Amino acid sequence: MLSVKTREHIRRRMEITGPHLAVLLCGAVSLGVSLAVVSDSLRIVEISDTHGQSGVIVTCATDVNTLVDQAGLTAPGSEDELEIVESNGRDRIHVLRAFTVPVTADGATTDLVATDETVGELLSEAGIAVGEHDIVEPALDEELERGDSVTLQRVEYVEYTTEEAVPAETEYRQTSLFYRNQDKETVLEEGQDGLDQVTWREIWVNGECTETVEIGRQTLTEMQPTVIKCYGEGVPVSIFHGPEVVDGVPTEGVSAVYTGKRSTGYSASLTSKGASGQRLTYGTVAVDPSVIPYGTLLYITSDDGRFVYGYAYAADTGTAMMAGHAFVDLYYESYDEAVTSAVIPVTVYVIDDETAAAYKEENDAIREADLAEHH
Repeated sequence: MLSVKTREHIRRRMEITGPHLAVLLCGAVSLGVSLAVVSDSLRIVEISDTHGQSGVIVTCATDVNTLVDQAGLTAPGSEDELEIVESNGRDRIHVLRAFTVPVTADGATTDLVATDETVGELLSEAGIAVGEHDIVEPALDEELERGDSVTLQRVEYVEYTTEEAVPAETEYRQTSLFYRNQDKETVLEEGQDGLDQVTWREIWVNGECTETVEIGRQTLTEMQPTVIKCYGEGVPVSIFHGPEVVDGVPTEGVSAVYTGKRSTGYSASLTSKGASGQRLTYGTVAVDPSVIPYGTLLYITSDDGRFVYGYAYAADTGTAMMAGHAFVDLYYESYDEAVTSAVIPVTVYVIDDETAAAYKEENDAIREADLAEHH
């Protein structure tokens, strides 16, 4: 136990030093509180801008201009925009520096201010409407960058129709019929101009017509070609078909060959029928039916190969054949053709019935089409 003297000594020292200790203790408490407050308001802030500047600071400041200044960046301008986000316990401030974009539209160029807009957003914010067919460069969804400029061209389509004549074309039908006069031509059908209704589209750009294109055509009157018969070496006169011919000779089905035979020519009306009852047309010939029966398929060519009558059916007869003055009389559609091709030395190939039967259906269809054409 402390003595009375000792306790008195301690009491006196406390009287002297107590106030100072109290002050010190109070100061320590106040400093601790201040540090705690400062510690609570300090934060890490990352600051950057679209010019590539950036900085990281630890600060209590809240004013953006102060923060940007502390980071050593240029203060935001009146047109600049800020993006502020918090991520991973720190604030991030990104300054979108404004820049001007020259926009040319409707005959004038205006400087508009942009930060991070697309072309379409910039035009919309400026109240510049874009039509369906207008051309915008760069494209509306392109992000704008410093140095860009925008051009808007007003495009309008104007459509109209006209009537347009279609000149008659010339269609040449070759035949070896004119082998003796190879420059000869015969007009089989006179042509007739047609008439089309044509739809056009004018493309107007900024008030000027830059292009006119055809976008539709409707036939009002069919064009009828001029059909001309002319010489073609080795082209058959007949309309009928048969086995393939190589070097002037059928490749299959030949049952007999008559060479150096005299042929003549004759004509009749387009509705005439031969002694067999078959209607006469190119590809029907008169024969001696005791030598070549009616309905037999033949292939007829001149001995020198310059004239080719082609595949033909024995369909008629005449006194010249019966008297032996001619082996075969070739049918033509006009007297002039019959005279032109009269008396030709020919080779006649007889096609057997089995081979001929393979072409009967096809040739019947050809005959029907020919009949329809001439009626």
